[in-house]
Order: sequence, then C-alpha cells, then structure tokens
Amino acid sequence: MRIACLTILLVASNLPPTRAGSLSGSVVLDWEPIATGLSRPVYMTGSNDPVHRRYIVEQAGVIRVVDQAGYLLATPFLNIGPTGVDRVGGPDNVFDERGLLGLAFHPDFYDSGYFYVHYTRKSDSASVIAEYHVEAFSPSVASTQERPLLVVEQPAANHNGGQLAFGPDGFLYIALGDGGFGGDPFGNGQNINTLLGSLLRISPRSTSPYGIPGDNPFAGGAPGRDEIFAHGFRNPWRFSFDR
Repeated sequence: MRIACLTILLVASNLPPTRAGSLSGSVVLDWEPIATGLSRPVYMTGSNDPVHRRYIVEQAGVIRVVDQAGYLLATPFLNIGPTGVDRVGGPDNVFDERGLLGLAFHPDFYDSGYFYVHYTRKSDSASVIAEYHVEAFSPSVASTQERPLLVVEQPAANHNGGQLAFGPDGFLYIALGDGGFGGDPFGNGQNINTLLGSLLRISPRSTSPYGIPGDNPFAGGAPGRDEIFAHGFRNPWRFSFDR
C-alpha cells in the first residue's frame, strides 16, 4: 500500500497588498503537513459544520477526517472501498483513473447531514453520483446506505472527471470526462445527447432522484440532456468557484 502525506501550501510574505501583475520582491513558500498515513489521497474539503473538520478523499473508497485539533481520526467517515462495503474501484481493485474521485457537502449539511460522492462502480466501471447521510448523534461516521442520483456508463477506464461542488446558486455541479482513450474517439465531448464530456448542474433534493434547474441550457424541451450546464470537456478533474 502506498503511503502518502497530504500537505497544504502556505504563502508567507511581508510584501504590502498589490494589484495583480505588479508584484515584485521575494515570496517565501513553506509546507505544513496536515496528515500522514494516507493511501492515495486525491482531494480535501470541508463542510459548514462549526467544528471545522477537514475531510480527505482516498481514491480506494475511503473518506478520512482530520478533527479541529489536527488529528487524523482512526475510524473513517465513510468506507465504500474494498476494505468496507466494496462498491468502488476497477476490476481486481485496480484504480488507475477510477475510484472515489469527488466529495461535496450540501450547503445545509450541518442541519440535514446530506453529502454527495462521485465514484467508479466496481461491478462495471460506471460513474456513480450518490447521496449519503450522517446522523447528528454520530457526526464523524456516515451511514453506508446510499441513494444513487446518476449512473453513467463509461466506455473506457480513463477520463472519468471527478469533481463535485455546490455553486453559489445552491445547485450541485458534476464533472464528467469524455469517456476515455485519447482524442475523444467516441465523439462525446460535442455530443449533447450524452452526459459524458460535460459539466452537469442539478438540484439533488428538490425531487426524486433530482431536479433540473430551469435555466440549464438544454432544459425544458430543447435538444440535448437537461442536466448539461456546459459541454466539450476532455477530463475535468477539478474545478472551483470564484466567490
């Protein structure tokens, strides 16, 4: 098992505030270890809970918690990998670009307990977007019972995308790659009738299994999949919102 150390880059400088493009002088960079003893960490995020826990996604299907004091908790927050309920991965537990790829907490997670994951399903390598839940009385361990929102078949092992994030509008954004290989041989990036190669935008709790924002470009009877917010992507591994 590969052991990794997750770090965060801190920027320290005694330079005064300056406009973009006019920075001069030296900037000192340093590394501060956050946690050690991790296996294939691919993402770290937080929720809006008042104790400021940090959640680390391990590609093999485990989500770990770093508590407010900076300690990595021994018990995983969620384990849907081979050492848990065994939903995540590729054949023979080969992960390559597959595995547990994304995590996003609902904006009212502190009250509702809902969060969302993006993973590769072990049985057939499909991309799954699923909802999970944590009870208020056990905030550091989530239930392994899931509610699948989307299951997207994948024609190859790579270009799965990965990122999940709630936007300032309260909707869930989902990044899916073009389906794999090189040069988009399946033509998915420009095909608005597939979810592959697209950034999706849904409302995960408004209806079952999810709702469609009315201002999505292909919503309301227009040609194309209602879930698509933008398309033409090769492999959108990570994105973020500039708030």
